[in-house]
Amino acid sequence: MAFVAIVGNPAPDGAIEETFTGRRGVAIRVMRAPALAAARGSVLICPGRTEFIEKYFEVARRLQADGFATFCIDWRGQGLSGRETKNPQKGHFVSLDDPAADLAAALDLCKDHLPRPHIVLAHSMGGAIVLRALQTRRIVVEGAAFSAPMWGIAAFTRAVKSYARFMTSLGAGQSYAPGVERVWRRETFEKNALTHDRVRYARSMDLVEAEPRLALAGPTIGWAAASAQCMDGFCAAGALAHVTAPILIATAEEEKLVDNAAQAAVAATLPNATHITIPGARHEILMETDELQRPFWAAFNALADRVAPKIS
Repeated sequence: MAFVAIVGNPAPDGAIEETFTGRRGVAIRVMRAPALAAARGSVLICPGRTEFIEKYFEVARRLQADGFATFCIDWRGQGLSGRETKNPQKGHFVSLDDPAADLAAALDLCKDHLPRPHIVLAHSMGGAIVLRALQTRRIVVEGAAFSAPMWGIAAFTRAVKSYARFMTSLGAGQSYAPGVERVWRRETFEKNALTHDRVRYARSMDLVEAEPRLALAGPTIGWAAASAQCMDGFCAAGALAHVTAPILIATAEEEKLVDNAAQAAVAATLPNATHITIPGARHEILMETDELQRPFWAAFNALADRVAPKIS
């Protein structure tokens, strides 16, 4: 495989693509890239649902220029990693422990190229996977930044969760969840709930059109059951008490996909968390306009300076 190339989205300098075999034989694709000067540490980029490595090239280049080696992963079931369903456009997990284990294996694979300290930068569903990996001690990081983390979904009522678990127990886990899109299609910018940035939004769509294997439609019933199980686990008494690394949680003020109240609830249980709201931002904070991203990067830089001071 090779990186998907479109005009205006260059890969990070020195970026290398690797693949390895994850749980149940699923191929997992990752990217690593060196810092552009003496490395002050590494930032581990963990995307959200439907996303892929190439979407984060701009973020990775920014971090490289600030002295960080970078890493990014295509979760199983999306990007150019392997699938566990016959239909490659179904977003499916058996359990979020699977991608959490894949992440741990990927970091071990790349450890010689990712100097410490490690700061994880996780968006949306990636935030659920990373927090699960931290909760289960699969990974150890010196700091973490979460962008609109999927620690709850407003539409996941008790009835929805019960239905997903019941249908999965009957063997229907690989069926699409009710009411979701079954084929990827390019939506107009005006209808999107992700970003106010027209150029960055178009870039994401252009990447999928350039490489149709990146296309992902709606999630499965099994994905819903697995996600509910994971997110409910964050709320258990003392579940996150041992996660003591400095953590930044950024909530999007104009959020329409994940549950902001759940982010506040989880943040309150983390021993060393800073929780901010990004005024005016939609769900994809890291794909927002430069102006809307500015508060996030200011807070991230404060975390990075605390965990991985710049080398003078």
